[in-house]
Amino acid sequence: MLRLRRLGERRLGLELLPTSELEVLAHVIDHPDASVTSVARALGLQSSNVSTTVQHLVAKGFMARLPDPRDGRRTLLRPTAKAQEDRRRIDGAWTAVLGQFLDELPSDDRRAALAATTALARLAEIDLG
Repeated sequence: MLRLRRLGERRLGLELLPTSELEVLAHVIDHPDASVTSVARALGLQSSNVSTTVQHLVAKGFMARLPDPRDGRRTLLRPTAKAQEDRRRIDGAWTAVLGQFLDELPSDDRRAALAATTALARLAEIDLG
């Protein structure tokens, strides 16, 4: 999946982020206003590593750090408009590329691939603790 995503990024001429940055950014896009600790817990990473990754994403203009209005000690992470737009563009390019690949498969293989995609999407939603 990552290779297909990278293909979409290259076709669009977008900056190729390291895998760790992509993973953290994708989580924050899907879970805006997360904290470093909650991102680390969700991704099974060390908070210090996520904090460093967030610093890089902020410097690149993909993420903003905002004070938590309910708890001044916490910082909330939010994707920037640039990050959200790039994600939409990548998802569109990725969908087009995947569609081309599926069109080239025999119909039985295409049905099997689509069925597997549904099952994999369900698996991705399972909270592994």
